[in-house]
Amino acid sequence: MSITSPIPVLRSSNGTVLQFDGDALVLHRTAEEVRIPLLAIRRIRSEGRAVAVELTAPAGTAPCVHRVDDVSKAAVNLFADAVNAALPVRTEEAETVDGSTLVTARALTESREERRKRRRKIWTLAVGLFFFALALAVGIHGEWTVALEILLVGPFGAGIIAFGAMGADNVYRKWYLPRNGITVEAGRAGSTHILGGRFGTYVYTDLHGVSRVAHHRSNAPTVQVAYHPDKPHLVTVCESRSSTAGDAAFAMLLLLFGLGVEGVVITLAVAAFLGMYPGY
Repeated sequence: MSITSPIPVLRSSNGTVLQFDGDALVLHRTAEEVRIPLLAIRRIRSEGRAVAVELTAPAGTAPCVHRVDDVSKAAVNLFADAVNAALPVRTEEAETVDGSTLVTARALTESREERRKRRRKIWTLAVGLFFFALALAVGIHGEWTVALEILLVGPFGAGIIAFGAMGADNVYRKWYLPRNGITVEAGRAGSTHILGGRFGTYVYTDLHGVSRVAHHRSNAPTVQVAYHPDKPHLVTVCESRSSTAGDAAFAMLLLLFGLGVEGVVITLAVAAFLGMYPGY
């Protein structure tokens, strides 16, 4: 029994990937995925360190071509030969079909929740690395007690600032959206736990007819929500001025406390570098 070599996957230096997938070629780009059925392909051309996927086209019209540049020359030759051999036998009528009409593409986009989680991970890692580097520098300078304090207290202060910033953003939405957004009623659809607290889940319909969710610490059957007309996912529950003022005061308190903690950390680090820390 003969053993055939697998069709190689072509990867360009910019991250584009072209691979064989049964009855089609799949072209992965940064923001989209293009699926090219073998029925739509006239031939694969090997062009040095590039490969060109030429589609079928009616007589007298220029065929659509998908190119992938800067890939392995050896892989391109193997890929072209293998895929050309796998192309279906066509009739003369099939050769005149516009292959581009058979190609499908879909956008590869992150959801808002995925983007939020990714940004949170990046910031958490960056803050952790900063305080680790600062603590290590202080420790190497000879003040390991201060280094331990920085490593423990620094991230705590950053977390307090982060919660304060989230609170301030929430207060801004409560001020801005009821004045400049669209206010509708949202009906209770259940409850959920957020940061250890129990919140009601409320559903509203935006101006495009899309059902969206807002959370509020309430047991009321309905609440009024205001959302941004251009960004309907930005929403806030309409509350009284006294409630908004209380949230603003709490957010400001968190921000001041967190900044105070970080001020102490920086002061300790500077004192350690200058040899002014009294020690124990």
